Amino acid sequence: MANTVTFLQNGYNGEVLEDLLTYTAQGNDTFKEGLIHIKSGIQYKYTLPAIKLGDIIQDNNPVPTSALGAKGPQGENEYQLTARHLIPQDFMVYLEFNPRDYEKYWKFAQPEGNLVFRELDPKIQAVMLRLLIEKKNEYIGNAIWTSCKGGSAASGIVVPGGATSIGGGKEKYFDGFIKRVIDNANATDAETIAGGQVIISGNTELNTGEEVENAMYTMWKKCPKTIRKKSDLVFLCSWDIWDYYDQYISNKQVKYAENGDLNRYRFKGKRIIPLVGIPEHTIILGQFSNSMDSNLWMGVDYANDTEILKIDRLQSNSELFFFQMRMKMDVNIVRPAEIVVHTAYKKEP
Repeated sequence: MANTVTFLQNGYNGEVLEDLLTYTAQGNDTFKEGLIHIKSGIQYKYTLPAIKLGDIIQDNNPVPTSALGAKGPQGENEYQLTARHLIPQDFMVYLEFNPRDYEKYWKFAQPEGNLVFRELDPKIQAVMLRLLIEKKNEYIGNAIWTSCKGGSAASGIVVPGGATSIGGGKEKYFDGFIKRVIDNANATDAETIAGGQVIISGNTELNTGEEVENAMYTMWKKCPKTIRKKSDLVFLCSWDIWDYYDQYISNKQVKYAENGDLNRYRFKGKRIIPLVGIPEHTIILGQFSNSMDSNLWMGVDYANDTEILKIDRLQSNSELFFFQMRMKMDVNIVRPAEIVVHTAYKKEP
């Protein structure tokens, strides 16, 4: 999903005005780093099927033993199919504004002509649109990790003191990664634990670089051996976690090392990717990419719903205009048993 916009019902073709100063929005690191696979065309529900094969080796016999009726408790002699689901939920971006409110700020771009036909200069519109798109991307980037359907009151998750809430604010339309992980790790019903259960390697708060390093060692030891050599196996964490670790590693260097330099984003040869959006006291180890092998998927209705923006006059007798984007979205993990997580977020007792 690129940071581009297709405009509907208007003839906008302005350029971003570079002279204007704007606050920097955080954007969406998860998209930029290519850590999530996006499945489009889901109007209601999409099944995420996963399959694995149990033990198929047996003694050599003139007549092989039929596997039918010989299925073991660990899935021997059978294909095991599991199914998780993406069910995109509706939400939208909406903003009303009066172009005349901005006349006094940019005198060179003050509207001309009769009052009833005045509109804001396209160059000024471009800045406003850029900020709106960045704010939308910021929301999605956070919601992927910390959203909860129904809001924080419905999350059932104990949040570490002073940390980001799960389902706080407007992050209430679908369950994000943390909610999916906590539910899966504590569930007993077949649908929630389809694909196995997430490996929770630790649940303590991480406040020092040494604690971060120990947590990553524990995660690596608990990581399934079958995925350790996967090229898209990565560590994900918040910037707070990375800063603790970076300082700790710098302090361990030999006397003449350039401790002011940034350390390599690596642990056991695997990338460490700090992300805006992942909450505090949380480290994640798993396969994350924009390909179908990714362990994190996003479901949307139309592929470019997050890039379609409608701009129009609010009504024919009004000088107000509006920006509007309508979206449907959901995220889910695909193979929980191949995800290792250290998090201080816990299920309510």
